[in-house]
Amino acid sequence: MQQITETTAQQGHQDLNQDNKVFILFISLVATIGGFLFGFDSGVINGTVDGLQQAFNSESVGTGFNVASMLLGCAVGAFFAGRLADISGRKTILLISGLI
Repeated sequence: MQQITETTAQQGHQDLNQDNKVFILFISLVATIGGFLFGFDSGVINGTVDGLQQAFNSESVGTGFNVASMLLGCAVGAFFAGRLADISGRKTILLISGLI
């Protein structure tokens, strides 16, 4: 009976280790995708710098402020979007975001 209990405990421990590995892999993938999207966003904004300078007739400092403001605005929006979605629903927040 003791050997059956030990075998069952070892099997449970192996299952737990496997679950942890899957969870760690998932977290790593999410972090990787987040880094990729941050780089992609920076690249997209970089492509608009010339258009911003021409549209607003701004110098380098003004253009840098505009680009930084867009990135900071995205960060602030992402920070509040989750809480707002919890309060009024995700679909409502997506509709409001689309209108804005």
